[in-house]
Amino acid sequence: MRFKPPPLNSYIGWRVEFRPMDVQFTDFENAAFVVFIVLLTRVILTYNLNFLFPISKEKH
Repeated sequence: MRFKPPPLNSYIGWRVEFRPMDVQFTDFENAAFVVFIVLLTRVILTYNLNFLFPISKEKH
């Protein structure tokens, strides 16, 4: 998983990028990872989950 910062001068916010594992021993493990990500995204969309949280600009 990788957090991608927003491009300069853009309205797009932070993004999360899922990447396959660096070492893929078998086709089965690669397919299992892909299926897991697909199921995870369907759960997020079905339940309309929101993982955004505010980041305060104040200094304490």
